[in-house]
Amino acid sequence: MSVHPPLSALVLALAMAAPVAPAAAADYVCPAVTRVGLSDLGYASYREHGRYRGTAVDLVEELGRRTGCRFQFEWYPRGRLFAEFSANRVDIVMSSLADTARNQAGRWMPYSYTRFELVLNRRAGGGYASLADFVDQGTGRLNVTRGVYYAPAVQRQLDRLQQAGRLEYVNDYDTAFRKIQAGRADGTLAPLVIHLWHSRRLGVSDDLAHYEVPEAPRSIAGAYASRANVAPELQQAFTAAFRAMVADGTVQAIYGRYVGADLARQIFAGGTREILDSYAP
Repeated sequence: MSVHPPLSALVLALAMAAPVAPAAAADYVCPAVTRVGLSDLGYASYREHGRYRGTAVDLVEELGRRTGCRFQFEWYPRGRLFAEFSANRVDIVMSSLADTARNQAGRWMPYSYTRFELVLNRRAGGGYASLADFVDQGTGRLNVTRGVYYAPAVQRQLDRLQQAGRLEYVNDYDTAFRKIQAGRADGTLAPLVIHLWHSRRLGVSDDLAHYEVPEAPRSIAGAYASRANVAPELQQAFTAAFRAMVADGTVQAIYGRYVGADLARQIFAGGTREILDSYAP
């Protein structure tokens, strides 16, 4: 069952002030509502005072303005979200890396960059050159989130940590960071938009250090639209809208609202050509 905040349902009427032609004049028909799955992903998607907020939420709102379609947000633990998506009970999943299994169920629409970092409480030491170095030389325990896709090079090191009794999978990032705060874990793996929000929220920014590791290079993140539930012509409309948001700077501006202009420029360093080139011709 999905978990909603107190003011839930949140079916968004997003056709007002649309900058593009509404659905009635387009080559697609919007359903009554399109269900969008969200998870605890820091500044990408979080719950605050009974509302859903974050870059993913703002992107969906903009998607509604550009297509004239209506969306309903539904909240799940990350692992459960992809099970619901595979079972055709969620129509769009935001903030996702591409992988072969997910490509079978959905059409990927890239819009941002992401990179997992090794986040450690300073008491666990630091200066590790790689995740493998942390596994070999460190003693700290990591808590990582279930349902998150980790690159094979990262997963190999996580498997080694698990064999050594130094890894625990938890349901969400909130649990991981609260356990770090309480001293029951020493660190986690998380992109900047996730660890920044949780460390600020819990007031532990000064206690944590984060390191880029070569096993986790920068990757492209995006949304998946269900092949079973979203009509092909609507998939195409959503894809065109996301691509336009990347090309016209809307995505970068949305990230800037949450992490600040300097960190947004860091996330999109080198420009968006790699993202745009990821769209199928």
